[in-house]
Amino acid sequence: MSTLSVESDAPVSSANHSVARVVALVEELIAVVEEENRALARGLPASLSNSTARKTALAEDVERWVMHVRRYDLGSAATDRRQRERLVERARRLKLVMDENVERLRAAIAASQRRVDAIMQAVREDVASRAPYGRNGQVVGARAAVGWCVKGIRA
Repeated sequence: MSTLSVESDAPVSSANHSVARVVALVEELIAVVEEENRALARGLPASLSNSTARKTALAEDVERWVMHVRRYDLGSAATDRRQRERLVERARRLKLVMDENVERLRAAIAASQRRVDAIMQAVREDVASRAPYGRNGQVVGARAAVGWCVKGIRA
């Protein structure tokens, strides 16, 4: 998803609009990340998160708009003081939500790794229990009773 183009040399008269657009994008990004945090808190594996593409698109849009606001110094040119304050407050909230997201993603990845390790251990134990040879290289179990006589005739 791409928002309004910010690549053109937009007039500074759009300062309030530009700040409002950044605020709206940040709020949308906060909502997406909070939803992902709720899903991760319920135990959803990180790999099943459907929000990665949306988070990436929103983060790119926020980055473009912030660069636009900085390039034209629109933050200080914006006359709506409440909107500027809202932007600062939303940026702080986004940082908190993203920090939580990083921690939850790390925990989900660690949980997935523990599941993989447990499955691999079970597979190893299963294979080892059916192996015809023991640790010392000798035939083990019922197979050991069947052998060959001295002249190559099966006993």
